Amino acid sequence: MLMLSLAPAVVQAQSGAHHLENISFEQRLGEKVPLDLTFVNEHGATVVLGDYFGDLPVVLSLGYYECPMLCSLVRNGMVDGLSDVRLTAGIDYHVVNVSIDPTETTMHAANTKAAIVSRYARPGSEEGWHFLTGTQDSIKQLADAVGFAYFYDETIDQYAHAAGILVLTPEGALARYFYGIEYNASDLRLGLVEASGNKIGTPVDQLLLLCYHFDPSTGKYTGLVMTITRIAGTITVMIILGSIFFLSRSSQQRGAPPGSAASAD
Repeated sequence: MLMLSLAPAVVQAQSGAHHLENISFEQRLGEKVPLDLTFVNEHGATVVLGDYFGDLPVVLSLGYYECPMLCSLVRNGMVDGLSDVRLTAGIDYHVVNVSIDPTETTMHAANTKAAIVSRYARPGSEEGWHFLTGTQDSIKQLADAVGFAYFYDETIDQYAHAAGILVLTPEGALARYFYGIEYNASDLRLGLVEASGNKIGTPVDQLLLLCYHFDPSTGKYTGLVMTITRIAGTITVMIILGSIFFLSRSSQQRGAPPGSAASAD
């Protein structure tokens, strides 16, 4: 279930509202991520974030592998967008996925990689896709560095967070932010090409999708209904105003006396 919110405002949920107010995905363009952070890859080997930087730009995605809501849509949207780019993962760039759930395991990472690589379907690209798990400390430091604020709701055992991906330069500087679950191939290509030359992009408008859930224990939605109502209300008002303007113009044109245009000449 998705919640739509125009940033920087985040719709308050009926469950955990005080936490949802603090969810964000802030653009920190030009800042560098800590490359010395330690994680575990999908093979169970200990790695540092810097292992994936140095020569190529990096696409970074934060979420969690067992997410029942938005994260799979983010990953699939990322794969679909990158599939339409002629540049190839592992040759022209790396893709690094980091779980924000410290309880997830190598098996979760490996299973997710298998599905993603199959969807990407480019032979030899396996080495370009990386799926990491880590400690709460490493995850939090990376999330803070890229402006990714989230929280864990223990009452429903889920994480609330925003949807999007990032492009970083080979040196680990934040170059581009892409929000939502669908990513334009031309924009991704431009972001990768510019990042490969250590060029930092410009800020973009934020349209935040938040990953959260209906809480069956309380029977309450986490803000989705309120959001839909607000959006529907706004659209309705725009339609009404547009109709009034159109009808007014039509009435004026019908009421104009014959030959008035000629008289004006």
